[in-house]
Amino acid sequence: MLKLKTVAILLAVSPLQYGYAQDLIETHQLALENNPELTSAYLNQYSTAEFRSQSIAQMLPTISLSGSSSRQRLNNKKSTFQLSGTQNYWNHSFTINFKQPVFNWGHWVQLHQSDNQIAQSEAQYQATYQELIVKTSEAYFNILAAQDNLEFTVSEKKAIGQQLEQATQRFKVGLIAITDVHEAQAGYDQSIANEIEAVNLLDKSKEDLREIIGENVAKLNSLQESIPLNFPEPADITSWSKAAENNNFNIIAQLNQTEVVRKEINLQKSGHLPTIDIVANYGVQDNTSTFGLRGDTQSVGLQLNLPLFEGGAVHSRSKQAQFNYQREKENLTKVKRTVTRQVRNAYRDVVSSLSRVKALQAAVKSSESALEATEAGFQVGTRTMVDILAEQRNLYRSMRDHSRSRYDYLINGIKLKEAAGSLSEADLQEINKYLTI
Repeated sequence: MLKLKTVAILLAVSPLQYGYAQDLIETHQLALENNPELTSAYLNQYSTAEFRSQSIAQMLPTISLSGSSSRQRLNNKKSTFQLSGTQNYWNHSFTINFKQPVFNWGHWVQLHQSDNQIAQSEAQYQATYQELIVKTSEAYFNILAAQDNLEFTVSEKKAIGQQLEQATQRFKVGLIAITDVHEAQAGYDQSIANEIEAVNLLDKSKEDLREIIGENVAKLNSLQESIPLNFPEPADITSWSKAAENNNFNIIAQLNQTEVVRKEINLQKSGHLPTIDIVANYGVQDNTSTFGLRGDTQSVGLQLNLPLFEGGAVHSRSKQAQFNYQREKENLTKVKRTVTRQVRNAYRDVVSSLSRVKALQAAVKSSESALEATEAGFQVGTRTMVDILAEQRNLYRSMRDHSRSRYDYLINGIKLKEAAGSLSEADLQEINKYLTI
């Protein structure tokens, strides 16, 4: 009689080889080093930071130097002070120009915009970082789940194979009908197909992680059988929603984007305002003609520029900025609603998966007892091979679901903290304690 030891099978998600195995923290570090999305967000921070330097530069003085040197020909046919005839001479000149903005409201608006642009890029980086933690963890645990699934599938195939062998022997001695043998054979053939599918699922799961970390997936540490199952703290969905509204990095990024566009309205309206600059220049000229000029000029003063009419362009750009601001406000509302949905669903998923782990653990024990009872009934002729195969399927389905529910519990906890904006590497380190070779 087939005896299945459930605990032994749950622990038998055996590694493919002995020795070193990669844990969750090491996988996370590889993702940090090799993930192009995070690197792109990191570089975007530095790129955006230059907006502030450019805004400050507009308020600082500008100095330019211009000069010329030309050979000229003068054909003088009649002159009171110069001899008639042709002259060839050189004309040299250079000028230094200085300009210092005194008042330009648009420059100050752009400086304040740069602060929001920098804050937005920093929030986008943090959002990308947390999203990478979620993707890496999910891919990691999907591999473990796929390994479990393959192990359960192989064990199920082996169990059905034993049933097939037993049914064949019993048929030969006339204890059962040929239909029981056919049922066992059909179940065995299906288990082979399931094994092929399980191998393919494992390979695809490894490819998903390889895409994230940029390397072939090594042997991974497995999740130990006993893990703490705790409700979210605080155990209040409203508190998590409020935390997400204040700390979620997607919301923070959109808030700053909205501010950038709001300030763009003032920037465009500044096109109606005057600008004042201090201007100065110093020039030198040297002319080698007969009555050549050699000397220099200096000037300094205030320059006022007051726009009077630009064909309505400033008014149009101001209206456009106002429409863009209304659009970004709507986008902000959308992001807030999306985050609220995500954090509330994640909270419910954590609570649900926690209860599901416990329920499926009980279901595995019940299914094992049911299978043993069915096998005993088969031995005395009260149950059929169909009954045994059905109970075996129920047992292995419960085992797969139980295995998957444990990973889902951990993943949902990570997603909840991401939505609330509090996810960090420390959360991975806590989970990593329960991963073993």
